[in-house]
Amino acid sequence: MALKRHRLCQRRKTLGYSQERLAGLLGVERSTVVRWENAETDPQPWHRTRIASALGVTLEQLDDMLVDVSMAAHRGQAMGDESRIPASAATRPELLNGLRTFLTGYLATPTGSAQSTVEVRRAVGRVHNLYQRASYTSAARLLPDLLSQATTLTTSSTGMHRSSAFRLLAAAYIAASKLAAKVGDGDTALLTADRASTAARLASDQALAAVAAYQAACGLLRLPGRAIEADQVVLNSIDRLAGADSGGDRDLLSAQGALLLLAAVMAAGQGNPREAGHFLTQAEGLATVLGSDRNRLWTGFGPTNVVIHAVSAAVRAGNVDQPLEMGSRLDTSRLPAVLVGRRAQVHVDMAAATLMSSGDRSASVLHLLEAERVGAEVVHANVQARALLLDLLAKERRAATPGLRPLAERAGLLA
Repeated sequence: MALKRHRLCQRRKTLGYSQERLAGLLGVERSTVVRWENAETDPQPWHRTRIASALGVTLEQLDDMLVDVSMAAHRGQAMGDESRIPASAATRPELLNGLRTFLTGYLATPTGSAQSTVEVRRAVGRVHNLYQRASYTSAARLLPDLLSQATTLTTSSTGMHRSSAFRLLAAAYIAASKLAAKVGDGDTALLTADRASTAARLASDQALAAVAAYQAACGLLRLPGRAIEADQVVLNSIDRLAGADSGGDRDLLSAQGALLLLAAVMAAGQGNPREAGHFLTQAEGLATVLGSDRNRLWTGFGPTNVVIHAVSAAVRAGNVDQPLEMGSRLDTSRLPAVLVGRRAQVHVDMAAATLMSSGDRSASVLHLLEAERVGAEVVHANVQARALLLDLLAKERRAATPGLRPLAERAGLLA
């Protein structure tokens, strides 16, 4: 799969530099710039200061450009028989190779110099932001080193700093669990959520523990026959939070709201629309208390997110007209700018609803194309979107859906 550092490339073009011109300013070959922009190699440390100066950015901004790698659009040769594509093709397990290697290295010695609490906190925020911007490839590349550094920090910290270190470790494992659930790897999502829960308890952070429980449920939902366990995890967590005094803690309110939204979607999928509505009403009350769309603990919880989950719940309940009506009125511009993946998810749900409502495959493809426009890797990595693409390919009518095959090729579903 071809990769591209689009932000790095775009910055060069914004300044009016060709690849040859930038190479000349830096004293390197054009092919070196090409390899940097295609994420084939990383600039050496002695090049980075000069690159930052030439592009008019700080070193930290350059680092963000270098780690923000996404898949480049390309056209491959289509398979002759889409019926031979297995259902497992909906997952992107290779994205997690580095994470799995880290998780199985129980006795591995941490590499590199120890990072400070401030540096690890910044790295945790960067990975969560990349995930929420739907830059899943970049987030996956950074996760193993982040988890290693956060783990090292817990062993070298004492007193109050030790609690902060475990809080950061919990947040790092939550990011790993999110990515694993997104690409459809329930086992890895569950393992990393469990580690996040342990770290959150050691930090005595109830809000982070609640988010870890949310992720554990997401992992269970990706595993066959584990839906009842997922339901128990969510409902038990909601009950515990309902009996606790939040004291106006916005992190705790956001974690509680996220759990309620997940409960609503799960209940809808189980054929309990009334229960789903009850959970949505409770979540709406918490969102009203918050007052606006927030992103506490990277939950994205707020009034707009409640409506987004109402759309998802309606889709899973098979009530196809309701999500189409709600989706047409939904204003995702109110969400924090970083929530690219959440905006794109709306279009994935609308694609599913359209297909169920009218069987209009052309309109469904258009929604997936819009999801790709909002966040390219949403369609490339999101197991729900990829499964929908496979369904569309199974009954493809090329004249009616001219954009389907190129989209499937870009998503790596056609060789």
